Amino acid sequence: MSRALADGPATEIPARSPLGLAADLPNPREVHSADGRFRLDLRMLQSEIELPYATARLRLYEGEIPGPTFRVLPGDDMEITLHNDMPPNADPSPAVLNTPNEFSTTNLHFHGFHVSPKGNSDNVYLQIHPGESFNYIVRLPQDHPAGNYWYHPHRHGSVALQVASGCGGMMIVGGTLDEVPEVAAAIERVLVFQCPVVDSKAEDLESYDTIWSLDAERFWLVNGQYRPRIYMRAGEVQHWRMLNAGDQQFLPMTLDGLELYEIGFDGNPYPEARQTDEIFLAPGNRMNLMVKALEPGSYTLRRPAFSQGKQPLDEVPMAEVVVLPANTSRIAPEVKMGTELPKGPLPKNKVLTDITDAEIVRTRQIVLGVSDVQGMFKDTVFTLNGEPFDPQRDDIVARLGEAEEWELVNTTPFPHPIHVHVNPMQVIKINGEPLANPQWQDTIAVPAAGTVTLRMRFTDFDGRFVMHCHILPHEDLGMMFNVAIQA
Repeated sequence: MSRALADGPATEIPARSPLGLAADLPNPREVHSADGRFRLDLRMLQSEIELPYATARLRLYEGEIPGPTFRVLPGDDMEITLHNDMPPNADPSPAVLNTPNEFSTTNLHFHGFHVSPKGNSDNVYLQIHPGESFNYIVRLPQDHPAGNYWYHPHRHGSVALQVASGCGGMMIVGGTLDEVPEVAAAIERVLVFQCPVVDSKAEDLESYDTIWSLDAERFWLVNGQYRPRIYMRAGEVQHWRMLNAGDQQFLPMTLDGLELYEIGFDGNPYPEARQTDEIFLAPGNRMNLMVKALEPGSYTLRRPAFSQGKQPLDEVPMAEVVVLPANTSRIAPEVKMGTELPKGPLPKNKVLTDITDAEIVRTRQIVLGVSDVQGMFKDTVFTLNGEPFDPQRDDIVARLGEAEEWELVNTTPFPHPIHVHVNPMQVIKINGEPLANPQWQDTIAVPAAGTVTLRMRFTDFDGRFVMHCHILPHEDLGMMFNVAIQA
């Protein structure tokens, strides 16, 4: 395996089971900042990976699925040199806008980060061609919200295929929830859910036809493993950081026989722990989940059968959760074991205060649309306010320091998870119904033929960035807007 570390402050933790068990699902490899700096060489390249049905060549970061987890702190400076080690593109130039193209040209997006969208920071308008390298410098504000984020390609025209191949990894900004005593006492798991897709020959993915169908044969992986085992002890509470890094399928999930408590979403804490029977992750969403094991036995983390819009999808077993006796000798006695759940209010990210009516200077309506659906991408156009994406057009122009309210209106028969770059959004209504606890998110699923109302403050950073559907084939086919923030 190639080493991603470069000269400069950083530390590495290899992939390993948090319980020290060979049969237990390992957390992905981690790279940590040190002394306020994070320095990394990151390579996108073709790598052979064993999938349930065959060996396949996938586009991956460092030949790993998922890519390594980045751990940083508010105020850190991140320097990442992205090397595109892919072979030349097979298709001729120039590319046709809003048509899948140049599948080996890439860039890098820091999903959910509140950082500059300009220059060599979180600039998704960049294009890094095969054989090229680019040096990203991303400076996290001192008050950057702690929580779960992720990184992935974002080059328009190739993003869906590259994420469907397996490019992506978790990013964790430390603080806030980590300081809750019951969370700190618990074993922590990083769980990245991906469903890599390859062509019919189980080789490299070079055709958009393969990923276009929502019900195409996919095998969900957790940290790169197919239906792995996750171990716990009776009475134990674990903290699971979960990411849906798939290209288009939603992930409702259940875990009968254990207790589930949501404590945060898209990096932001809930007011208090919420017990639930089913969690829900749209593509791009992250969750902090406290899981309490009860009796010894074997249990199944599963995605139940459901319909994503008009498309029925089958039940999928995701992982087996094996609960051992509390006093098991299989786990070393020095391995910590949390047993308590968080009680009372959870700490807030201090900069994310409610956006009041008095702050709103402008309201907008954004209509999500589609035309010419024939079942294949060549006949489909996805739009926002009736227009497919044009990188030269400023669709929304707003002022730095102001706050706006947007209503997202979905006119299509399927849901769309809408992601806005740079600034988090406070969701206040779904289908016109006010939320009792408006939630901070960066990716929100707009229901089929439904609406979402959100508010946003444009703070700290001017420049151009995008909002788009995180069903990534929809993004590549036009469902993306440019947002320009003027100082």
